[in-house]
Formats: sequence, C-alpha cells, structure tokens
Amino acid sequence: MDPAVLNFHPALQLLIMNFHYLTVRSRTPDFCLRSLAVIIVLALMTASASAIPNAVGGFLAQAESPLNDTEIGDQLLDPKLWAGQRELPGNWREEAPIASVEGSYLAARPKVMGLPAVMVQARHREGKLDSLSVTFADAGSYFGYLDERLPPGLSRRQQQKELQLRLAAKQQQFSSFFGKTEISLKKTLQGLSEKRPQNNYIGKTRALRAEVVDYRKGNLTLRLIVGSQRLIRLLIQPSDSVTRQWLDPDRSSLSNAALNRIYEDRVTKPNNGDTRIGALSIVPQGYKPYCGLNTLVMAAHYFGLHLDEDWLSVAGKFQNTGSAAGSQLPRLYLAVAREAELDLHKSNDFSLDETRKSIDRGLPVIVWRRFSGARNKVHSYQTLTAARNPDYRIPSPNAATRDSWPDEKSPLHASVVVGYNPIRSEVHFVESWAGMKIPRRMRTEEMAATAYLTFYFKP
Repeated sequence: MDPAVLNFHPALQLLIMNFHYLTVRSRTPDFCLRSLAVIIVLALMTASASAIPNAVGGFLAQAESPLNDTEIGDQLLDPKLWAGQRELPGNWREEAPIASVEGSYLAARPKVMGLPAVMVQARHREGKLDSLSVTFADAGSYFGYLDERLPPGLSRRQQQKELQLRLAAKQQQFSSFFGKTEISLKKTLQGLSEKRPQNNYIGKTRALRAEVVDYRKGNLTLRLIVGSQRLIRLLIQPSDSVTRQWLDPDRSSLSNAALNRIYEDRVTKPNNGDTRIGALSIVPQGYKPYCGLNTLVMAAHYFGLHLDEDWLSVAGKFQNTGSAAGSQLPRLYLAVAREAELDLHKSNDFSLDETRKSIDRGLPVIVWRRFSGARNKVHSYQTLTAARNPDYRIPSPNAATRDSWPDEKSPLHASVVVGYNPIRSEVHFVESWAGMKIPRRMRTEEMAATAYLTFYFKP
C-alpha cells in the first residue's frame, strides 16, 4: 500500500490492508469478502480527483502535450521509424528496464487507430526500437479515477446501498466502453492486416498464458491482447522478433548456469558488511491495492520477464472492484518463477538462513508481512541515519520496541528483500512505492516476527 493513500485516508488504509489479509487467509471468497471488496472500492470513490491510480497514469492524466487527442497511429507504424530513420513522436520518459531492454513511456494521451490511448510505451534494445505497447483499456486505471461524494445525513446502510449502486453503474459503463473499444480496434486491425489474423499465445505456464491475435502489416506484427474485461493492449514489433515467451530473448537463449551467473554478478558486498542485490528497479503501485502484484513485477523485471501488473491482475483473476477481492495471488508467484526458469519455495515463516542463500545467489525474496505506519517511519529514519553515519547500528529490540511491532490484527503488505547484514542483524528491503532510492533497513528479529508468507526464488 502506497503511503500516499495511507496519509490520505487512514480508514481506507485499514480497509484495504485488512481485506488483503482476509484474502490471503481464505482460499474461497465468500459473501463477507465480496461485501468487504465493495466497501473498499466504494471508499475509494470518496477520494479526491487528485487520487490517481499510479505514478505514471497520474502524470499522464495531467500532462500537457500537443499530442493529446492527436492521432499518431500512422507514425507508430511508419517503416522509417522501425528502420531508425525517424524518431518517435513526442516527449518520452524513462521507466524500469527489463534485462538489456530500456523502457520509456510517452508523456501524452494521444489517439491510436482512432481510439484514445491510456498509455503508449516503447522498448529499445541497444539503441534500436524493439517494440511498442499501446494500452487502450485498463480496469485499474479506469476505476482509480472515480470521484464520488455522498450527501450528508445518510445512515450507514443507506451509504452502502448508494455506493453499491454507483459501483454497479461504473462497472456497466466500463463494460460498455470495453466492448466498443474491442470491436472498433479489431475492425481497424482487420483492415490494416495484409494476411489472415493468426491466433497465438504468450507464456509457458498456464497461469500466465495470454491468448493473443497476431495481425501482419508489412514487416510488423500487431499483437492484440484482450484480457477478461480488464485489459486491451496492442503490441507492435518486427515480425522476426515475435516470441511466445514472457522471458526476454537475451535471457531465454542462455543456459541455466549462465542465467545463474547473471544474478550472482549483481550481488555487491561493500566494506560495511552489507550483502545486497543491485539493479532491482521500483515499480510504484500508486493508488491500486497491488502491493502483492507490484513487488512481484519488480522481481519479474529483474529476471527479464516482460510482464506488468496490468496483465498479472488479469492472470490473477482480479475483479473490476478496485480491490484484490477473489484474486489468486500466490499461484502467480510460482508461475513467474517458472517463466523465468526458476523454482519457488513458499513458507509461512521468514528464515534468515534461507534468505541469505537466496540473496547470495542474486535472487530477491518477497515477504508478505504485517504492516504499521508508525514502524514504516522508524524504518525510514533508521535507513537515512545509516546512510549518513556508516557506524550507525539499529539498536537491539527491547520489550517496548517489540510491543510496537504490528501483530496478527495488523494489515498485510508485501516487500522485496534485497540484502542483509549479518554483523548488524539487518535485512534490507524495497517497497512498491517511490520516495526512497536506497533499500530500507530493519532488524532481522522484526522481519521474522511480522512475516506472514515468504517467497524464496530458487535456481
């Protein structure tokens, strides 16, 4: 959960995180979980218009650009662009790389093939345009922009009924928008295609497999992904580079031994006793209840998988409610590991020994842990103090400190452990939100006491 949300509405923080806790504990969603999901998303409806779904999406919603509402489809399909003879239109901003592929997104909201684009992203390999991705519909962003306020004087039951009605109306609007967008895009692609469209897929595992339709125009393949009333996306890339794997070709062509060496080479050991993984980029979750997804995306990008939280929410069977209600998160972790040619061990405890073995191999560890806003501030203070003073050590926890740790009634959150210091009894972790460029520090005892589920990636 992004701290911006926590600061914005404390009650909403508790609702979302407690829901996440219940989702993990329950294998089969029941009526109580579905009701809670409604309450959560309806609480989101009361957020101000400035409550944007994610860091990039929020910027794009307000970005001033001459390309806003301007058709750029022809420019994206121009052979000269793909031959390196023309530049991409507009202003592009850097985002997290995947393997050796650099990422960026267009700082505008243009039209592509006659339809408004939610986001346009580009991938460059060795300075050359490798692929483009155009998102036309994304349920997470759509429901994240709600700005609903209730009139005063309503009883609790009346408030819930009113909010449920509003949610149902919003869902109907999105369903209509989704259907019209899908029909229009398929019609346009059919007209552009020079060959009969071919059904295809991406992904080795059943859990993450995306059924796609490939259209051909010249030397380009226009790959359409339509996911469960949540996501409509078009991938554009040279036909000779199209694959059926999420794993980047630079990684999939390597042996397991060579892959292991790549991860091991990313482990650093400075003189202060830290052992830490480098080059794991943050993927901010923003105003989505996606901490469990975004931390997984961060690991996936590190492994070289071209996955994002939008497709993971489809694969995880997220519903259009703005919450994780009924989702199947744990199975996605194993699927990501298998797509990356890795294995996974899931444990109900946090083991420092097992964590050290994973980190030493250059493999991050994802921990679902109980969260406290007060402790989060303490971790930030400890981290910044250690950065300024190399001799600083987090004090050994006394009884009062242990009493301040979140307990079983506290909400859940997901973090990525990327390092440890055995001399100082510390673990180092990163969060799915921006704001701190260095990993945070926590005593090992606190992580062990507050962890609920731990995912260890294995070679």
